[in-house]
Amino acid sequence: MKRLSGLARRLGGPVFAVADQCIYSASQLLLSFALARVLSPADFGVASAFLAVVSFQYILHMAMVHEPLLIRRYYADRSTAWLAWALVVLFSLLGYLAWQVAAFPGQLQCVGAALIVGYEIFWISRSLLLAGRRYVVLCVTGALIAAGYVVVLGAERPASWREALLLVSVLQIPFLLLVLGNLKHTVLPLPAARDVQGLTVRESMAYGWKASLSQFMSWIMTGGAILLLGSSADAEQGGLLKIYITFLLPMQYVLSALGYYLLPQLAANWKSAQEAQRKKSLRDFTGFVLLGFVVAEAVGVVLGLLGPRLVVLAFGENYRGMDFSPFFYAPAIFGLTMCLRTGFRAASRPGALLLCSVVGAVVFAAAMLAAGTPVSYIQTVHAMTWGFACMAALMIAWLFFLMRANGEQRA
Repeated sequence: MKRLSGLARRLGGPVFAVADQCIYSASQLLLSFALARVLSPADFGVASAFLAVVSFQYILHMAMVHEPLLIRRYYADRSTAWLAWALVVLFSLLGYLAWQVAAFPGQLQCVGAALIVGYEIFWISRSLLLAGRRYVVLCVTGALIAAGYVVVLGAERPASWREALLLVSVLQIPFLLLVLGNLKHTVLPLPAARDVQGLTVRESMAYGWKASLSQFMSWIMTGGAILLLGSSADAEQGGLLKIYITFLLPMQYVLSALGYYLLPQLAANWKSAQEAQRKKSLRDFTGFVLLGFVVAEAVGVVLGLLGPRLVVLAFGENYRGMDFSPFFYAPAIFGLTMCLRTGFRAASRPGALLLCSVVGAVVFAAAMLAAGTPVSYIQTVHAMTWGFACMAALMIAWLFFLMRANGEQRA
């Protein structure tokens, strides 16, 4: 019995973490399905562009709030937490305003600001619950928001993308109650232990700026591409690219959940003075990367075979003619890149990760320029695949050099 209870404790964390990410992924899938069914293809393309801005905000939140909090576990005080969150909202609004000036000159769309505030409330609640290991609450609230998207959008049948996105923003507001109720669990308790230090705003920003820049390079190839196509004269191409990336979301969130679950342990063992701990960290990381690559390739093959039927079932007849051939190889490269990121985070090498990401973004930009204009969603997918492939190759080479240098230094 003791052996079984110990096994349950060891498996409980990753099982709940993956379950939560599956539910969160399902909620984003259902949101895309609901928007595609109630909006015209052109309006869905514009809505996808606005949601791409939110995905940029997600990068800032993960780098400046989520990851530092998971590593440190506690904020120094309440004011530190609120200031860190406010800075994420401020930077997101500045990025949104820059896009508004470029894409819609003279037409300020306030619905974008509502989306940013609403989603930040939602993500903060998730970060606090995850830091407190409240997985059951995470799963329940994820299921509720998923049901809310489908029920509210289906019942209201918004006439335009503005109305639809405003409804999505309003659905996030109740999560403020979770933020207020769980903040106390992530503020450093007093008196604090000697070896425990709370997370400060300076530390959060110092960690976050390099991490967010590296993620931003990847966002250029995904959310940024949706933003580009959705803001163009042929906004429908942005919606088609959004659908392609939406099918990758379940794999992305599951691999992210496993990576974030392993991150604290990998980071501790990577820097350990004991050789056995460092070898264990290498084995765990290598196994995680191989598992992620195999899972991503399997998912890609399934989507390549079933995609033409699934897209009609999920998004409707307007999208029957989509080309799913890139799914046979692109998801594996994308998944490999996501898993490799965990190694850079564990080794505290955000600068190296940034360099690899910049190279990938440059390759993507070159491929997009070579495609000419107007650029279709399938040309963008090919450019994206080249960018992530070059990024993954450089990341593997860098991690090999890093591990070898670390071993020689210990010796």
